[in-house]
Amino acid sequence: MPSVGNLFDRPMSSFRVLVLSRNYPNEVIPQLGLWVEGLVRHLGRVCETRVIAPVPYCPPLPGFSAYTRFRRIPSADQVNGIEVMHPRFLTGPGYSLHSLEASTYYWGIRHRVEQLRRKFPFDLIHAHFSYPDGVVAARLGRQYRLPVVITEHAPWLPWMEEYPRVRHQAMWASAECSYHIAVSRYVRDTVVHFTGETKKLHVIPVGVDGSVFTACENGQGPLMNQVLFVGAIRPVKGLDILIKAMRLLSDRGRKLKLLVVGESFYQSYRREYQRIQQMVHELRLTRHVEFVGRKSPSEIVQYLHQSALLVLPSRAESFGAVLVEALVCGTPVLATRCGGPEDIVTDDVGVLVTPEDERALAEGIEHIIRHRSAYDATRLRQYALQRFSWEKIVNDTVCVYREALDVSGSEEARRYCQSVAEA
Repeated sequence: MPSVGNLFDRPMSSFRVLVLSRNYPNEVIPQLGLWVEGLVRHLGRVCETRVIAPVPYCPPLPGFSAYTRFRRIPSADQVNGIEVMHPRFLTGPGYSLHSLEASTYYWGIRHRVEQLRRKFPFDLIHAHFSYPDGVVAARLGRQYRLPVVITEHAPWLPWMEEYPRVRHQAMWASAECSYHIAVSRYVRDTVVHFTGETKKLHVIPVGVDGSVFTACENGQGPLMNQVLFVGAIRPVKGLDILIKAMRLLSDRGRKLKLLVVGESFYQSYRREYQRIQQMVHELRLTRHVEFVGRKSPSEIVQYLHQSALLVLPSRAESFGAVLVEALVCGTPVLATRCGGPEDIVTDDVGVLVTPEDERALAEGIEHIIRHRSAYDATRLRQYALQRFSWEKIVNDTVCVYREALDVSGSEEARRYCQSVAEA
């Protein structure tokens, strides 16, 4: 991928990007798609962006609070200075209408896109997730003869094998788009499994904001008995395996405490939350495990500074942004070899273990605590910022935009590409 230098010293460009993403923070689920919002916010320093983030439609029926809550979301909003539109589209419970969602999504946003284009003639469409967002973006790209970039945040295996109609649509979108970005090598490999190798596939990870996730400045060291988990509490995160590891460590005489930061914002997730709490009770770990709920980024930073390590015991992980956030704060990490973490965790910054193995997790926790002084906070932060800062991620993303526009061949695209090349 060609380098265009650092773009952050340039004035605001007239180049315009339309972002499509169902996963975007809103009034009901403020933590949804924070990684997408982070990219959009930082892209705003080099181009103009608008976001269409559709939400499920539900009539005002009693007894359907899981769906009717989305009615509280305004049709348009401002998120960190970016205009975000929330048109409604039809979805069904669970995966009942999954294979039709690209169609209902398209018809739900079509008129809003037409209205937006009259006042904001976007030059490129960037969709997050291949399905349904990428399929809709590819359809709009054909309609307006514009380049389309798709970022895939989720592995295509195994779910694409289980939904052939979805797979067919996603593969069509991958073939139609100018560039297909994966957030990790693991995600890229799962896409290649279906599409084959292609030059349009790139890996650009999720970024981290070093001004939010900061180094500890009070000179106090971490609590060497405090272990931290941060994330949505749902089965794929493997928190049950970590709880079992805590039982093993307690049996070995380790007086450790696990802090669980996060919540379950979907009904199916809440069942997992209740199951984990019951497990803690049954394993007699109530004094060793504390659930502190959802916390703000600044509060999470404090927990990271205070903890000996962060653990991500996932069964599968597309990337693992919380690992990068911990490293930028100077905290070593323990994760499973489950996909994305392999792009982040090295022996110098933490430990990788086998998934579904509580003994391996327990040994990894003991190893990091035993060698905690070897993990220099400044070095951990430098490592993470060099590879995952939003400045680097935005530069890489704009490189893809440039190539996509260059291929599209419009006069405005050529002028923009020339300005970027000279930046």
